Amino acid sequence: MKKIVGFLLVCSTLLFSGCSNDKKAESTDVSSKQETKVSSTNDSKKEKEAEVKKKAEEAEKKKQEEISKKVLEADQAMKVAENNLNDDTLSAAKTAIQSIPGGNVDLQKRLESATVQLEANKQQSAQNQQQAQQPSVQQPQNQVPNDADGNGIPDDSPYNNTTPEERARGAQMEAEANAQWHQGQENIQNGVDPNGNELLPGQNHAAGSNPDGTPDAWVQGQLDRITPDGGYRTDNGIIYPE
Repeated sequence: MKKIVGFLLVCSTLLFSGCSNDKKAESTDVSSKQETKVSSTNDSKKEKEAEVKKKAEEAEKKKQEEISKKVLEADQAMKVAENNLNDDTLSAAKTAIQSIPGGNVDLQKRLESATVQLEANKQQSAQNQQQAQQPSVQQPQNQVPNDADGNGIPDDSPYNNTTPEERARGAQMEAEANAQWHQGQENIQNGVDPNGNELLPGQNHAAGSNPDGTPDAWVQGQLDRITPDGGYRTDNGIIYPE
């Protein structure tokens, strides 16, 4: 009897142990499958995130390239407008600038400055056109004050009693003196007179010459004393032969 009881106990123990091992194996297998599934899910998620990030970077790169292209086109259009400022060129530049995504501060400032300049040019052109259309006003002649006799010279001027010939001669002398002065200034800049002669120190003419290179009064007076046959006439009329 004892043997039978002992045999049953051993069988029960073995049976329980086998069931327990089967449950452990089954539990281990389920855990392994769950871990594999979780790992696969994480890998798939990382791949999707990497793909989304890559697409976003490519899209941003393409966007920046497009902006750079738009900025270059707008800058070229702005240069054309600045060099040839009119409504058409300015409108083209404005359209190009407005097409830049997000805008461009520097180009916008240049556009505003060019717009102001074009408006100023239009106003100036309108004023010039208006002035050109106004009839010219004939200035009355002989508007010399204190000129009762109407000869163009004030009545209290010392030249009022001179003849027209004398006044003409005076005007000619004034014009000649003015021309000599201007020639003298040119001589000073060049360092020589029109004949290539060096100037006297601190003067605007060469020795014995006027600024225009002609003989001065003293030299001309000496030349006038020379007779046609080469003689020389003195102040008292005596002629010395050559």
